[in-house]
Amino acid sequence: MNYRHGDLALIQVESLPEGLERSETNVLLQEGSGGNPHTFKGGNFYPKINGSVLGYLEAKNTKLYHVEHGEKQVGGLKEAPIEDGIYQIVRQNEETHEGLKPVID
Repeated sequence: MNYRHGDLALIQVESLPEGLERSETNVLLQEGSGGNPHTFKGGNFYPKINGSVLGYLEAKNTKLYHVEHGEKQVGGLKEAPIEDGIYQIVRQNEETHEGLKPVID
């Protein structure tokens, strides 16, 4: 299962790459290009910035939160549950007449 969450894509992978260290904050995936943060609860985030790859999320009873993206309103944020698994977190790009550009969320 893969997910699109605004300017982020979560692409399911078989396993975590070796040598990653778990983030101590365990909340912020990325601040969106519009200034709104993509946050989560449940699971572990392993940052590894490499081009458009931001890191990996080991999801376990995980919910994503953002001002604009989700199925259910929770306070001032929308909530989007995701299936348990391991996901590569990628900053999405779009093809334009000028070439590839980051998706603006």
